Amino acid sequence: MSYEQKIVNYFSKKYKKIGDDCAYLNKTKQLISTDSLVENKHFDLIHFSPLNIAHRLFLSNYSDIQSSGGLPKYVLLNISFPNKNFKFVKKIISNFHNLCLKYNVEIIGGDTTSSEKIFLSLTIISDSIEKKNIITRSKAKINDRVYTFSGIGFSKLGYLNLYKKFQLPKILTKLSINQFLKPKMYIYHDIFKDIEITSCMDLSDSLLSTLETISSESKKKIIINNLQPINPKLYNFLKKKNIYNSLILSSGEEFVPIFTSPIDLLYLNNKNKLKDRGIEIIHIGNIEKGNGVYLKNFNFNKVRKFDHFKNNYSLL
Repeated sequence: MSYEQKIVNYFSKKYKKIGDDCAYLNKTKQLISTDSLVENKHFDLIHFSPLNIAHRLFLSNYSDIQSSGGLPKYVLLNISFPNKNFKFVKKIISNFHNLCLKYNVEIIGGDTTSSEKIFLSLTIISDSIEKKNIITRSKAKINDRVYTFSGIGFSKLGYLNLYKKFQLPKILTKLSINQFLKPKMYIYHDIFKDIEITSCMDLSDSLLSTLETISSESKKKIIINNLQPINPKLYNFLKKKNIYNSLILSSGEEFVPIFTSPIDLLYLNNKNKLKDRGIEIIHIGNIEKGNGVYLKNFNFNKVRKFDHFKNNYSLL
């Protein structure tokens, strides 16, 4: 168990609102979430531009509200930085403000202080939402199908290419680095309102850890059937199935939803609403009675998931 999970478990035993991507405020009928970015942990000042950093901060929080069924509405922004980085930070703020304007999110406050490295923290609050419409991690049901969006894997491959000199063909280099530095932002909260979703969680640390959390919270077994359709380009490049599976299961900060439904949702891929947004839904598994996550003939111990307190993400 990671240090992060130990901390979450400590508080979740004492407070019922902790455990999902967001907490729900009953009195105001709003979802609330928070996330942080730390220099040299989530970004550096060599490869990441101010726009990349602002985009990641905005998306990582926006994604939490969406995956819980809500529409992001307000944010509180906290920034700490060294004096020498003020001009750089000012560009982050400007780009962040533009994103808020673009997606109709209002900045309602925050805080600033000095620090040795750049540190950003965002608290995001949804528009009003009825409790019955919230999507949690804990309500997956037996015989549900497990879904996600296509394209997972490019983020970690981009990281490996930039920092570990992992060699890639030109086209994959561009796709991977772009996804790592500036992950795609999918808008889907309105789509989820129109379909039956039993559980959901956004993919920040890895696909495997996300599936493990849904399994644990829902007290159900998840059987992964086939990961190949998630990213055919990477499957054809890597050729070895175990290496491909390890990459797909360990790639973090993809910010796509992992969700369950009793319905065959693949028909939605023919709808213009999804096509226009570049969304392709992929069926990757099913929910059964039991616990844990399973993939036939694959050892999960080889998957190097992202962990804020370890340095093992660079391995495939």
